[in-house]
Amino acid sequence: MDKIALPGIGMRKVKSVLAVALAFLLWQVVRLWFPQFDVHPLFGYIYAVIEMRDSVEKTKQFGRRRIKATLLGLAVGLAILPLSVRCGAYAGEGAVFALAGLAIIMLGVLLTLWLAELIRCENFCGIAAIVFVICMVRDADADINIYLYAVLRVFQTLLGVFCAWTVNALICPYPKRKPDGAV
Repeated sequence: MDKIALPGIGMRKVKSVLAVALAFLLWQVVRLWFPQFDVHPLFGYIYAVIEMRDSVEKTKQFGRRRIKATLLGLAVGLAILPLSVRCGAYAGEGAVFALAGLAIIMLGVLLTLWLAELIRCENFCGIAAIVFVICMVRDADADINIYLYAVLRVFQTLLGVFCAWTVNALICPYPKRKPDGAV
């Protein structure tokens, strides 16, 4: 019988777990003022893990680009959200409502991708479009204002990026690498 090699638990995994814990703790501070918010910052967790890189510099570099793309997606989402609400008021429920919503989302995704490329979001154009979609699509049963919902999701994204950077740069920084040839 062949032995199965199990992966180790390295610092990057440990740092990801610490970043998730930090996102939770900071979110609980926010919830002191807004107890109606979800207990878990879903997008904070996601981006705390995604932005954990193998160096502090990469975390900062990728984090800045993600924040730029996130803010663009939010701006386009908030700009188009009133159109979606108005269209929904006219279309009512059913197939017409769904198709009108789909058309608005498709045009918004296209606009967001185009603007992201225009402002050089580089490899994060897709993130801008995802944030736009997050702004537009939400749980219909949620008792939260749609604009606040969009801003909260983006805030959670920024929280996750901040937590990844904090853990990677301040709490558990990687050892500084010596330049090639240095002794």
